[in-house]
Amino acid sequence: MADHSGVKKNGKKSRKLTYFYLNGNLHRSLHINRSSDVITAWSYPERKRIGYTYSDVRRRMAPAFTTTEVCKLVNRTKVILELAILNGHIESPQFTYGLNEVKRKYKYMWTEQDIMALHAYLSTVHRGRPRKDGLVTPKKMPNARELRAMIRQQPIMGYLDGEGNFRPTWLAEDL
Repeated sequence: MADHSGVKKNGKKSRKLTYFYLNGNLHRSLHINRSSDVITAWSYPERKRIGYTYSDVRRRMAPAFTTTEVCKLVNRTKVILELAILNGHIESPQFTYGLNEVKRKYKYMWTEQDIMALHAYLSTVHRGRPRKDGLVTPKKMPNARELRAMIRQQPIMGYLDGEGNFRPTWLAEDL
């Protein structure tokens, strides 16, 4: 249950269902009728309107993340992400376009797999001037477990060591 601020009682912030992935395709919700349990969505790859059962969509959907949200997750700028796509280092995520006659590309929408592939690439890229010994130092980027926890909005447990640094500890995930 969410109050007027959009925060559920369990502490997680609720996301408005606008863009989502279902069956590997990017969708945008056009109309939701909860009393009839129907959602009408636009499928971007198929370029058509499709009706689904709302409860089934809520159960099987995967969230779609904007480029701005991904930039905050991996602690990099939008330019770095776009260069990685343009240079072919990562596969291009699905994109949205205007629903009028023009169909011009508007923005990328990322899945969890796209974000993890981006993280795998960025962890092999050195920031700044190359080191003389050839080692790679990706600065201030979360590790794969922290990133997956941020994507799934799971809590990150940890403790402060003697020097005041945060050390994450992990609990076993529910299967």
